[in-house]
Amino acid sequence: MIKILIVDDHPIVLEGTKNLFQDIEDILVDTSDDIYAIHQMLEEKQNPYDLYLIDINMPEQNGIVLCSKVRTTQPNSKIILYTGDNIEDYYSLILEKMVHGLLSKTSTKEQMIRAIRATIAGDLVLPSNFINYIKDFYNANQIEETLKLNEREKQILQYISKGYTNSAIAIELQVTQRTIERNLSQIFNLL
Repeated sequence: MIKILIVDDHPIVLEGTKNLFQDIEDILVDTSDDIYAIHQMLEEKQNPYDLYLIDINMPEQNGIVLCSKVRTTQPNSKIILYTGDNIEDYYSLILEKMVHGLLSKTSTKEQMIRAIRATIAGDLVLPSNFINYIKDFYNANQIEETLKLNEREKQILQYISKGYTNSAIAIELQVTQRTIERNLSQIFNLL
């Protein structure tokens, strides 16, 4: 039997999501819209669930904070965050290993059940555009590595951000204006 706790601040969403599972014999679903009761349950280590389906955007506490609490107190439980927002905005949470999956509130019953079963089995179900996110993530890290500035270049950028002219920066750093111009050319080439 798979025990699931669905956490959402909208009672209608809770009831509707719970109803998706009523004909699934091996899934037992509880719901809660009371964050404080969930914290109490986690502290007392009561009723550990196999999987938590947590809404990201809740007024009393966002789902990401609750997710951290679950991970701390029940490290063997699986967590899927779900949201009405664009799930792509939360892909980083998977890379940080804070969650086991993400679902849109517009997911079909089949998609939701497939994601839950896969998560319980230790698998990861992701949209195909997650690959693009990973590719962009690694490209951004590579670019960041190539944009290493030396100390003088960092100082120059700080002075520029304060509105200093090239000649004023040269005076501050006790170098020629031509040196500052060469450093700026290097910075522009890096950028």
